[in-house]
Amino acid sequence: MGFIPFCSFSITPWIFGGEIANYSILALSFYSSMILSFLGGMSWGWSDNNYSQSLNLIYGISFSLFGCLILGMTFINPMSALSLSLVGFNAFYYFESKRDILFDQKVEYKELRKNLTVLVSICFLVTIAYIVNPYS
Repeated sequence: MGFIPFCSFSITPWIFGGEIANYSILALSFYSSMILSFLGGMSWGWSDNNYSQSLNLIYGISFSLFGCLILGMTFINPMSALSLSLVGFNAFYYFESKRDILFDQKVEYKELRKNLTVLVSICFLVTIAYIVNPYS
């Protein structure tokens, strides 16, 4: 269900254009910053016997702050905010795959996270393509 706003906000500019497109791009950037902050907060609760729990906490806080940076960039330069979101979501997936000790044990969750990261990345790329499209 959390993917539906990503998909909706990324297709709306192509369908409606104009002022609605601008609001949709801002909404996509705003929503992605909130989700990335939420994902960063998830790592705070990982039980971790192999790695330092405090290091997971530092990384998680860093991703949450990165989400806040994206939120701030949303109103200054939406293109930069979406580019940072693209990097942030893929970096978090890499971080989670390396630091969550249960990640490889939960095969269905691992596949779901991979697929969602790819789909969200496509949404960012589609929206960035709309922004750089000279005919928009």
